[in-house]
Amino acid sequence: MRTLKSELLKSFLQENPLVVDVRPPEQYSQSDFEGALHIPLHDIQHGNHNLPKDRPLLLICERGVMSELAGLYLEAAGYEQVYNLEGGLQKLRKRDDGL
Repeated sequence: MRTLKSELLKSFLQENPLVVDVRPPEQYSQSDFEGALHIPLHDIQHGNHNLPKDRPLLLICERGVMSELAGLYLEAAGYEQVYNLEGGLQKLRKRDDGL
């Protein structure tokens, strides 16, 4: 799994990754990252998803911890193009330029 610094997010999004928000339903807000697919960490742990293996996956959560765990599960399941947003949405919100 690779870590993606928030400063590089804009350019990385041009590669058309599938953005996956792994937060639990009670923390999820569709407006936090428009266009993100919501699949809670619990579902990823148990293989309850149909994520493609041929496309980069950018995993996000509030602070980057749950998304890192999700990435480890996906890698163990054979996914190779897995990225974790360093510091999560919390760090992204603190940036002056947002996205």
